Amino acid sequence: MLTAVWLHPEGPPRLAERFDSAAWPPDDGSRLWLDLQAPTDEEFAILEEPFGFHPLAIEDCLTPEHQPKVEDFGPYLFLIFRGIDFAAPEDELRTLKLAAFLGPGFLVTYHRAPLRSVGAIRDKYAAGGRARFRGLDYLLYEILDRMVEFYFPALETVDGEIEKIEEELFADPSDETLDRILAAKRRSLEIKRTLDPHREVFSRLGRGEYEEIDPATVTFYRDLYDSSYRLVEVADGYRDLLTGALDAYLSVVSQRLNEVMKVLTIFATIMLPLTFIAGVYGMNFEYMPELGWRYGYFAVWGVMLAVAGSLLWFFRRRGWL
Repeated sequence: MLTAVWLHPEGPPRLAERFDSAAWPPDDGSRLWLDLQAPTDEEFAILEEPFGFHPLAIEDCLTPEHQPKVEDFGPYLFLIFRGIDFAAPEDELRTLKLAAFLGPGFLVTYHRAPLRSVGAIRDKYAAGGRARFRGLDYLLYEILDRMVEFYFPALETVDGEIEKIEEELFADPSDETLDRILAAKRRSLEIKRTLDPHREVFSRLGRGEYEEIDPATVTFYRDLYDSSYRLVEVADGYRDLLTGALDAYLSVVSQRLNEVMKVLTIFATIMLPLTFIAGVYGMNFEYMPELGWRYGYFAVWGVMLAVAGSLLWFFRRRGWL
């Protein structure tokens, strides 16, 4: 799907669902935002003609797992970012690549699936209203700002999971608690790994290294760097909390095991002398004391009960019970 948004500081935005390469560049000073969402081969060919983007940049557009970066090709910048894929299952964090070409008079964005950040800004400018147009570099900032904002709810989900995990740890931790801990830890780690490369890109854009970024817009990209830095720090903090929760879970499980082993050990210790007594009087010798005694059976039972009671009293006095 192709969407062309023509922007002019003196007039309202104009939306078109086709792009006439013969009319490029425009004569009226308009700026073009061309958005390619899962384009056809014919639409994708626009990147080669009339824009003439570098073949390596075009190849990177087709690589779905490419990491965020910024490259200066002289007349234009080529950038890659990653936004949250809201079509993924709730328990899974997936990202979609957004490739952008920013040059004099044009911004071309490419993504293989719908991105909410792109859709929100496209609706803002293409609804026929008089949204203030500050330049294509600022328009790209608006897209990226929305993209970064969507990571905050993802971290809030991790925060909610941590609260549930803490409640279960103090109540009755189970195997599901361990699954929750590992899933939340994996999500926080994925967010950190995704946003870490963005920090470097936002840092370079916020330092004013590129002519395509107006000095008045550089401050906004610094804000993106601050937001991504804060997100990474929060994700790191959550990961540390979850590591502590995992240690606490293992400690609780180990404590439970120790309690079970203590009870079993006490039973085994009590049964040991009783087994010895029963074994001695179970030997088949003809001449043994007390074998002919009328009350021998009851005496042995009395001794065994006395031994068991003495051991229980001793364990309780030592605080082992």
